[in-house]
Order: sequence, then C-alpha cells, then structure tokens
Amino acid sequence: MMRIEQAIARAKEQGNKVLKKDIAARLWPNSTDAGRQVCMTNLCAGKTTRIDPEWVAVICEMTGCSADFLFGLSNE
Repeated sequence: MMRIEQAIARAKEQGNKVLKKDIAARLWPNSTDAGRQVCMTNLCAGKTTRIDPEWVAVICEMTGCSADFLFGLSNE
C-alpha cells in the first residue's frame, strides 16, 4: 500500500499544499471527477491492483517525497 496521505501531510508540513484531487487530475486526466475520486480512494486504500510507474513519479514530484517513502521503505 502506498503512503499517499502521509506524503501529502509531509508536503503540507513543508509548506506545499497538495490536494488528492489535484494528484488524481494528473494521474487520470481523461476521467470524470467522480471517476478520479473513486480511483484515488482505491489507490490510497491499497485496493488498486496495478500501480503504473508514472503514477509514482507524479506523486513523488507533487509531494516532494521519494518512492522509497511512498512504499514504506524509508521514513525520509
């Protein structure tokens, strides 16, 4: 399971306001708002069966964290 909510919280602590809806808009640009919300909820809850490597890059870029942090391999 990806630690997206923790990454967003860390970004906020560093003065970078990142919203889940903004991340979802970058990950699924061709989906409806409702579709994006469902996809993001599933991704945060660990219910997504496939994680695209590009998604990891986008989330890391937007939150300022590393892929290792997202996947719980480090706390940095």
